[in-house]
Amino acid sequence: MRVLILTCNTGGGHNAVAAALKESFESRGAGCDVMDGLGFISKKASKFVSKWHTRFYRRYPELYKAGYMSAEKDQGMDRRDGPVYRYIARGARRLGRTIYSGGYGAVVCVHVIPAMMMTALKQSWRDCPVFCFVATDYTCSPTVGACTPDICVIPHEELTEEFVACGIDRESILPAGIPVRRVFREQGDRAAARKALGLPAEGRHIVLMSGSIGCGPMGDVAEELDIRLEKGDFASVLCGSNKQMRYALELRHLCRVEAVGFTTQVALYMDSADVLVSKPGGISITEAGTRGVPLLLADMVGGCETRNQEFFTAHGWAESCPPADMAAAALKLLPDEKRRQDVVSAQRRDFDGLAAERIAEAVLARCGK
Repeated sequence: MRVLILTCNTGGGHNAVAAALKESFESRGAGCDVMDGLGFISKKASKFVSKWHTRFYRRYPELYKAGYMSAEKDQGMDRRDGPVYRYIARGARRLGRTIYSGGYGAVVCVHVIPAMMMTALKQSWRDCPVFCFVATDYTCSPTVGACTPDICVIPHEELTEEFVACGIDRESILPAGIPVRRVFREQGDRAAARKALGLPAEGRHIVLMSGSIGCGPMGDVAEELDIRLEKGDFASVLCGSNKQMRYALELRHLCRVEAVGFTTQVALYMDSADVLVSKPGGISITEAGTRGVPLLLADMVGGCETRNQEFFTAHGWAESCPPADMAAAALKLLPDEKRRQDVVSAQRRDFDGLAAERIAEAVLARCGK
């Protein structure tokens, strides 16, 4: 049995989900490959979309938010005869050849772009492999309703009616959650994490995550924290792939705030944190909820992340604040032991980190039928 996982190089989150699913499929004896869905349109298209997605995320968040909200209100976005769908479907034929030559019995899409290609392929291919779509935000994003997966994985059962209203077949819905890698399911140890990262053993630690792309007013937030943190307390800013952000922070010569470039040690930083401040990307906050960490969300970009923040705060999995108030809100939450523990308790009640296992079992069972 061979499974093809299609991701999209618009940030690191989707690739992390693909990696989590690959772990689960391979542990069950299934061969598994991960490919960039946009590459089936063309390599130029993949580079173009990735480049401009990153640029809008970092430099024009208000424009990004406005575009998303406009698409959310446009019912035509979910039509399979719309211009967006027709353009993306151009990659379906090339994708079909890859599926056929690779002998794949199932295709799992962790982004809506390859899911739209699979929908086009399914319309014209009688013996299309099992098609699974995995939603990675706590909302039904624009164009998802245009897709016709055999299995539609959603983050939570409470979102079922929203996805059905957008056009997803109720019978296809599987409320399995958002997949996270096994490292986020392991029980962390604060002292060991700080030692591994070379951080002080004593003092309270605020970690600020700007996503894999690196966005938000982290310079001003870091400077305010540097001024207002109590003696012995400290902070780390994870800048992702944004080298300019890291360089700008280093030029400020802050005493209590460290700028961290791209790192694979995010789980350890979560373990070390007394408060984790993050933009509400669906995948990163699911990782935090699975790990169990006092979480403060600031909606720096908008769009689907606004919905993520609303969903998390409504369930008690996080506190929230406006981006301009990140430093003040983090400093307010830091000494509030009860509130921080309440957030972690709610996370541990509702996150088990087994979404990837549930998805792999469902897909392989469907293939068996």
